[in-house]
This record gives sequence, C-alpha cells and structure tokens, in this order.
Amino acid sequence: MKARLPMMLDDPETSRYAGLDDFEMFDTRDEDFFLDGPVSRRVAVLDFDTAGLVLPGARFVDPGKRKLGGYDCPAEEGIHGRSFQQVNAFATVLRTMYMYEEPDALGRRLTWAFGAPQLLVVPRAGEMANAFYERESHSLQLFHISRTGKPPACACLSRDIISHETGHAILDGIAPDLYNSLTPQSLALHEAIADLTALLMSFRSSKLRQAVLKATNGSIADSTAFATVAPEFGMARDPTGAARYLRSLLNEKTLNRGDTSLDENGMPNRVNRYEPHSLSEALSGALYTVMVKIHGALSTGYSGSGKALFVGGERFKRMILRALDYLPPGEVSFGDYGRAILASDQAAHPKDGQERQWICDEFVRRALVPDKAALEVETNVRYKPLAKVDLQTLADSDWAAYRFADRNREFLGIPDGLAFRVRPRLDTTKLYYRTKGAEPEPIRELIFKVSWDQEEPNGTGSPPLQIPGLRQITVGTTLAIDWETRTVRARLTSQWKGEQPSDRDEMLRKLAAAGALSEDGRSGLRVESSNGVMRVRATARMLHIAGAAPESRPLPAPVATRPIPPPGVDAGAFYDLVEFRRRS
Repeated sequence: MKARLPMMLDDPETSRYAGLDDFEMFDTRDEDFFLDGPVSRRVAVLDFDTAGLVLPGARFVDPGKRKLGGYDCPAEEGIHGRSFQQVNAFATVLRTMYMYEEPDALGRRLTWAFGAPQLLVVPRAGEMANAFYERESHSLQLFHISRTGKPPACACLSRDIISHETGHAILDGIAPDLYNSLTPQSLALHEAIADLTALLMSFRSSKLRQAVLKATNGSIADSTAFATVAPEFGMARDPTGAARYLRSLLNEKTLNRGDTSLDENGMPNRVNRYEPHSLSEALSGALYTVMVKIHGALSTGYSGSGKALFVGGERFKRMILRALDYLPPGEVSFGDYGRAILASDQAAHPKDGQERQWICDEFVRRALVPDKAALEVETNVRYKPLAKVDLQTLADSDWAAYRFADRNREFLGIPDGLAFRVRPRLDTTKLYYRTKGAEPEPIRELIFKVSWDQEEPNGTGSPPLQIPGLRQITVGTTLAIDWETRTVRARLTSQWKGEQPSDRDEMLRKLAAAGALSEDGRSGLRVESSNGVMRVRATARMLHIAGAAPESRPLPAPVATRPIPPPGVDAGAFYDLVEFRRRS
C-alpha cells in the first residue's frame, strides 16, 4: 500500500521568508498497511494531551480505486493543526528511513536497536526547548516553545529536527554500542551523523535547492539554509534573539589545542573535547567542507548548479551513510569513522580518489586525527581461510559464525583469553558507481562484526572519583566480505587507545561533578559495578537536539485512566512510553 503525504520544506518561518510553500507532497514506498495515527508497521505516531492521555490520530483515507491513500488534514486548521503535525512527523520519519535504505546507501531494510517493530513518535510531547530519541521508550520526543504574539515553535514542524532525531534512532540500530559509550568522540559521532542526516534531507527537496541556489548565486559555501540546523527553534530557544540556529555545519571548528581563533560569533573555534554537541561540530564541519568542494567541482560539469547539488548530494550521501555499515563495533573515534568512509568509498570509486584526499586533508587540518597515516585502512585483503567458507552458512548460523571467529582470532584482532560476541551478520547488496558515467553495479557483501570487552584504569585526576578503579569498554572488528570473490573489501578494528582513555577520564569527571553517576538510573544514566570494574550505560540519553536542556515547564499530573494502544502499536512499548510521559 502507498500513500501521498505532506512534509514540511523547512521551518515555517524560514520557508515563508524564502517565499516557499510550507510543505510539499511525497509518495511513500509500499508499506504493509496504514492506519489512523498515522501508524505503519515500522512507525507509529502517538499524540498525548497534557494529562498524558492519547489523543485521536489523523484519519487514514482509503484510496479506493486510486493508487494512493492519504490522511485527513483539514485545510482550515493549517500546519498548526493537530492532524497535520501528526502526519508531517510521520512523513518526515519515513522519508528519512527511505533515504538510508536506498540501494546506493545501506541497501537493506533498517532495524531498531530496541528490538521491537515500531519507532514511536510523539509530535507534541510538551513544552520544552528540545527534542530527543530514547531507546528505552522506543520513541522520538518532539517538544515546542511558546512565543508571545505568534504560534509556538514546534519541533514536529521542523524537517531538520525530525530527521535529526530519526538519524539518532537509525544509527542506534546500526551501531548500538554508541548508545552506551563513555568515549566523547563516539557520542559526538552520534550527534554529527544526526546533523548530517538533516543536511541530506534538505538536499532532497528540489524546491528548496532551487530557492537556496537562486539566493546564493549557485553556491552552498555560505548558505545558512543548508548549513544550519533548526533556525526557527534556535531563535525561539534563545530569549535574547541572538541565536540564529541550534548549530552550524559551516564552521572552522577544530580539536587543535593550540588554536586561538574565534568564529563569527566570537566563540572559540577550538571545541570542548568532552561535550558531545560541541565536539560534533568539528566532524560535521569537516564533512560539510568536503560537500562544498564536491559541489564546486561538479558545478563546472553540469548545466546548472541545481543538478550539480543533487548529484553531489547523492555522492555525499553514499560516502557518509555506507561507511556506517563498515564501522567497527564498540567505542569508536573520529578516526575510525574516517577510515570507514575511506574504505567504503574506495570500494565504490577505486579510480577516483579526489574526495578521499579532501577528507584526509580536513581530518588532519582540524586535528580529528594526528596525521594522514592514522586514516590508513586495509582494503581488498585476500584471506585464504575465507576461500573455503560457505558465506550463507556464516551469515545464517551463529554456531558457524562463532566457530569462524574463534579460529581466526588473530585476523580479527581478538586478544587471547578474552570472550567475544559475534554480532548479527548483514547480507547487503549495494549499488556501486565504480566508473564515472557507467551504470551502477550491484555488489553483494557480508558484513561480519565481532566485539569484546577491554578493561582500562579509571584515571585518578583531581578531584579523585569515588568509583571503581577499572572500567570496561567495548571494542571490535568489522569485515566487509565480497560475496562473489570472498575478498575482504575492508577490515577495520576500533582504535580505542591514544587520546581516547584520557578523554574518557575527563568525561567521567564531568558526569561525576554533575551528579549523573548513580546505580539507580535517576539521572538517565546507569552505572553498573562488579568486582571492581564499572560500566556506564545509556550515555546517549544526553544527546538532545539543543544540547543541555533548559528548564522545562512540568506537565500537569496525569489522571488515572490507562489509555488503550492504537491498532498496530506494540502494547509493551506503548505502555512504557505512557509511563515515561507521566514521569517527565
């Protein structure tokens, strides 16, 4: 079944300032069903009133003899009507998912890290200057900010915010270890991928592309329409009116400790290594700079910069999304992600290395890695034991996968004597553009990931922490195996040493100072300790769209009535979410 759904072009005020319509229509792919809510097999919208009770969902209009169904959004209510907000959030989540699943991106169907079929979307979660994804409640929580003399700034009407939070949920399914990471760069990677997801979604609208390029004379080098995240929400969040957005990807942020330069707002370009939102700007800024160069290079070969932006955006999408399958499991660094980008791009464009050179240059210039040697990655490795392995059995059988990993510990980097975990194998077929101008070539890969736990000392520092002397972190290896040739297209093991242990020490000190380290999980984080070793869980719950959350207006006390799950919604996840909303 297919449906035609409205989706916001941009934030409402931004669209009107640019003379654009508020929304455009997009046609879904085939879904198993659509129900009132909106609800599909993989996404369900749950709208609550201030008492925590579920409100009626937008009504699905059966297509009858037509090919496309839709949802009833009364025109007189406009974009601030409840039905439109429900449908817009649903549509934006679906379209973001489709982008990741495209044959030249991940080339496979997404799964959620929480193990249930549906991502729950709360379009009007309450009044707070924020939005977030939470694995525990299987949900995206989208809030609003009241404003005097104008409609509220609603996260559920921001394409940037919805796609950003959907990016968090998707990445959690791809790389679930990041959700429990103590490494600042791992959490910052989560935030950067979410921001880049919002950027890629902005490239998807032909109307927006045309309007922006017309206003900037065909350049994206200084375009706030593409480079900034959630401008309307950012301005509404700042009572002084000084903020023009939440974050900007057009920046010169760096990890260079000796950098004393300031940005246009008088803020240091040297980022805080221990705050994920600040740290993420260095990575997203580096990659946006590469996107600007890609667009500039393509603009000379196409009749218009709009076509160049579409083609460049698709190439950029392939670079940053396909790399996520290549990421090693565990606590990863910016360097690990850089190597994953280079490895997946090398497999796709073996004869065209200009973009890879730009990435290396930006990673080194911004001190994301110490030097270019830190980005070297093994590709096209011939490994004899794979010649006799039945890859289908390796993919399907946990026993065969564990037996293969145990027999090939050295190749996989698994230390002797340590237990390990083999992750679910991925059988993917991606489209690769191996030669310019040629038709894309489908390449089938087996993604094989194995992880293990390392122990390292908790740094003492000042003040000393009242925690166990050791901590446990997860590291691992990814093999991307060509199904036809059995060549290891890439082998990547997480680089968890270097500066990462000291960064983890500082992260622990910051969390301890904030009173966030407790075993009862009241702070949102959970600390688990056993035999003098600790593990911190759910650190990604700190990743709100706007960074540190300002004080929020508490919701009224709920009534005792227990709502009924809408049709098609997983009941366990639904009641977990209701309880979460009542506690918030």
